[in-house]
Amino acid sequence: MSIDIAEPATARSTRPWDFPPGARFVIAFEFCERVGFYSMVALLALYLSADRASGGFGWSSAAALTFSGLYNGLMYALPVVGGWVADRFLGYRRALTVGGTLLFAGYVLLTIAVSWAHSGSGTAPLGLTPSPALPADAGHAYAGIFVSFWAAIVALIAGNALIKSTLVVALGDSFSGDDGRREGAYAYYYAGINLGGLVAGLIVGWVAAAYGWAPAFGFSAIAMGVAISTYVAWGRKHLTRRSSAMSRDASVDPNPRMSRRDVGVRLFVLGVFALLLLIYSIGSFQLWGAMSFFLEREVDRHVGSFEIPTQWFTSINAASLIVSAPAFAALWAWLARRNREPDIAVKYVWALALGALGILVFAYAAWPHSGTARPGWTLPAIGVWVQATGEVAAWTVTYGLVYRLAPRRIVAAVMGAYYATTLGLGAYLAGVLGTLAERWGEGLYFLVVGSATLAVAVMAVLIRPALRSLAESAGVELDSHTG
Repeated sequence: MSIDIAEPATARSTRPWDFPPGARFVIAFEFCERVGFYSMVALLALYLSADRASGGFGWSSAAALTFSGLYNGLMYALPVVGGWVADRFLGYRRALTVGGTLLFAGYVLLTIAVSWAHSGSGTAPLGLTPSPALPADAGHAYAGIFVSFWAAIVALIAGNALIKSTLVVALGDSFSGDDGRREGAYAYYYAGINLGGLVAGLIVGWVAAAYGWAPAFGFSAIAMGVAISTYVAWGRKHLTRRSSAMSRDASVDPNPRMSRRDVGVRLFVLGVFALLLLIYSIGSFQLWGAMSFFLEREVDRHVGSFEIPTQWFTSINAASLIVSAPAFAALWAWLARRNREPDIAVKYVWALALGALGILVFAYAAWPHSGTARPGWTLPAIGVWVQATGEVAAWTVTYGLVYRLAPRRIVAAVMGAYYATTLGLGAYLAGVLGTLAERWGEGLYFLVVGSATLAVAVMAVLIRPALRSLAESAGVELDSHTG
């Protein structure tokens, strides 16, 4: 019997207040956690490259992009380890307690490090040995900044690793059996992520411009503090008590008799989708790296006398996701009623094509034109909006895809592996490749990235028949409208 791996049509009209308390809490927790995360990543590369007179670390653009890419990559790659730890040792509720606490501590330590750097005491570039000419008290202050910053980074990466894939599984476990509301809950979970990104960009952009770097980073600590304190006080008791032993129990696997060959084929199919999404992610993460530098340094962001904070463009990205999600849901429903809804492979093609188009719009805006005037902010804003719509086409079906295809006993680890391959490696490669923008020029760089993404979209169309045939051989139906 084949399995439909697309979201059930009935899930699209599910009301969130009908969800179990645990599901509602997970969605709210993820919103707060994403506010903290996106607040930090919207600031990180710009802060690291800011001159030390303004309280920044004074890194080169290449070093800031590389570090930002590595940090973001680890934030999405290591959940495969954290998911395994949650599956095998901690259980999901304790993993969320430990992970949330580490995230809160990391944001607090980071805010302290940035505050000390702003005081002007640590004048050596962070990560290097301070000059022997520094006074003793300045050297001690620098040591405090150094320890606080790197301890914060380690705590943030470790905490995120424990909760990222665990939250996805905890949300799924809030529903029993084949409850159709589960897919609707994933849609709201995804909306919570994007709403968190919208709030983060708007607030930290304003706070950084009005009050400086440290209060802006401190907003991440506030958001995570609300999440973890609410979880400990109220949310924990509403989550399914899933121990590590349950994760090893084959009786909870919905496909206990699935052959080893079928397991391998299903994981291979997931791997192909992950590689397609990796290419999209390399382009989308440019917004937190090379695109941010271009917007900050080359674009005229003035509307009258008001200058749009660079971080607000990350909110444009989030706003596009929020608006596009119901639009795509309505489109898929309209097509499904006519038995023409595209399968998941086609939805991934849409994602790549829209992502490529957004980057190419950015390339046109960045391309050297006649005259000396700086490019305006309108075209980059359109590029960000268009590129983000592609994410909706892919990610709104991805959570359910992984939850259904992965063997139940390792589903958190598989979700972590999917994050690692798509977002983790994508973020890292976006940072490393972003260093080419200075050498090539932003226009040529974005043209190459956009064209490569479009080429992979064409490749996905070509491999679709073979992918469908392989999936069907393992009892997996890729058609969204079949049951």
